Amino acid sequence: MKGECRLFSIKMPKGFSKVVHALVLILSFFGALMVTSAGMNHNASWDMIAFSFIRQMIFIVVGYVLMVYAARFGRLSFLKRYIFPLAVFTTIILLVPLMFPARGGAQAWIVIPFVGMTVQPSEFAKVVVILLFAIYMGDVNTDRKGVLNIIKIPATFTLIYTFIIVVLQSDLGTGVILFALGWFLFLIPSIPSLRTTKIVFSLITIALFGFVFWLLTPSGLEFVNRLPLSAYQLSRFNDMANPFINRYESSFQLFNSLIAFVKGNWWGIGLGKSVQKLGYLPVADSDYILAIIVEEIGILGFVIIFAGYLTLLFALLAKAMKVRTEKGKMVVFGAALYLMLHFILNVGGVTAIIPLTGVPLLMISSGGSSQLAIMIAIGVAQGVIARECYKGKQQT
Repeated sequence: MKGECRLFSIKMPKGFSKVVHALVLILSFFGALMVTSAGMNHNASWDMIAFSFIRQMIFIVVGYVLMVYAARFGRLSFLKRYIFPLAVFTTIILLVPLMFPARGGAQAWIVIPFVGMTVQPSEFAKVVVILLFAIYMGDVNTDRKGVLNIIKIPATFTLIYTFIIVVLQSDLGTGVILFALGWFLFLIPSIPSLRTTKIVFSLITIALFGFVFWLLTPSGLEFVNRLPLSAYQLSRFNDMANPFINRYESSFQLFNSLIAFVKGNWWGIGLGKSVQKLGYLPVADSDYILAIIVEEIGILGFVIIFAGYLTLLFALLAKAMKVRTEKGKMVVFGAALYLMLHFILNVGGVTAIIPLTGVPLLMISSGGSSQLAIMIAIGVAQGVIARECYKGKQQT
C-alpha cells in the first residue's frame, strides 16, 4: 500500500532544488496569463479566451505531473536500459509529421484527429539527445571502450534527428538547437582518449561563433546572398538586417514586432490592450509572445522573463557543479543549455538581432509539446539533483 501511494504521489523527491521548481512554475503561470492575453481580440469570444487559458493550464498540470514522475523515477541507471529503443522510436516518430500538411512552412507536427491539437515530436527529441550523451558518454571506462564505441550511438542519432528535422521537416531552428545540444554535451565528459578531439571541437566552436557573427555583418550578408539558398531562407537574413524594406511582405511580422517593443516602452499600454495582436502578428501567442508582453506591460515584462531565466540558469548550473557523476552533470547542464538556446534564438529573432528561427520561448509561448518537453527535462535534472546533491548518499 505504501509503495502504491508513492507511485501515485505528486510530491517532488527530497533534496530537489526549490528555486528551480518555483521558477519553472512562476514562468509557466506567467506564460499562461500572457498567452491568454495575446488571444484577446475582436474575433475572440469569452468562451474562446477561457478555452485558451484552460488549455495552457492543462499543459502545465500534465507537464507538472510528468516533471514529478521524471524526478522521482527517472534514474539514469533505469533509463540506460531503455535509451536505445527510445532513440529508435524517436527516429520513427520524427518521420510521422511528414504525413501531415505543412504548417508555417514546416512539416513538424502530428495532428491529433477530432480534437484539433498537434504534437511536435522534435521537442521531445531534444530530451532524448540529452539522455543519449549523458548515458553513453558520462563516467565511461575508457579501458574497455574505444573512442568510436563511446561516441557512435549518441552522435549517430543526433545527426539522424538533425537531418530529419532540418531537411525533411524544414524546421531549421529546432534542428539547430538539437544539434547544438549534442555538440556542447560532447565537450563535457573528461574522457582522456577524447582530449585531442575535444580540443579540436572547442576550436571549431570558437571559429563557428566568429563565423556566425561575421554573417550578421554587411560583408557577411553579401556572402549569404550569393549562396544557393531559397528565397524564404535568404529573406530571414535580409529582413533581420533591415526589417523596414519588406515590411509589407516577408518582414511584416518582424516589423510589427519592433513596433510593439517601441509602443510598450517601460510600462506598456495595459494588459490585454495590445494592438499588434489584432492581425499584425498572426502568431502572437507563440513565436512573437515577447513582443505582446512588452507592448502590454512594457520593458518590465521582459525584465521579469529575463530575471526568471537568468536565475533559473544559474540555479541549474550551480547544482550541476555539485553533482558527483558526469552523467548527472550532463543531464543538469543539458537542461540549462536547452533553456538558454531557446531564449537566445527566440529573443534574438523577434528583436532582429539574429535571423528569426521560429522557436518558442519555453514556458512562455503557447504550445503543449515544448511545455511538456522542458518540464520532463527539468524533472530528470531535478531527480539527479535530489539524488546526488542531497547529502551525497544516494546513487543516480
